Amino acid sequence: MTAPTSGYDIEAIKKKALIWTIAGFLCGGIIAGVLGLLGYLKADQEPETAQKFTKWAMIVTIIVAALYVLLIIGSIVLGALGAASGY
Repeated sequence: MTAPTSGYDIEAIKKKALIWTIAGFLCGGIIAGVLGLLGYLKADQEPETAQKFTKWAMIVTIIVAALYVLLIIGSIVLGALGAASGY
């Protein structure tokens, strides 16, 4: 059974899901990309579910990207400390 789509801008939901699918695959890994893809595919029949999948894709992508940034900063700091101590 499909949910009614009244009150939802399906094209906007699909656009947002597509953006987060691409960002998810590029920056957040497979899980974020698949969540965004599920959001895109569900937009026509279940827009509320599509928004939830898209939201989780966004959250996972942001968390993974933040962890990447922390990893890079930590590597730079540890490299600088190692170079300063002579090891």
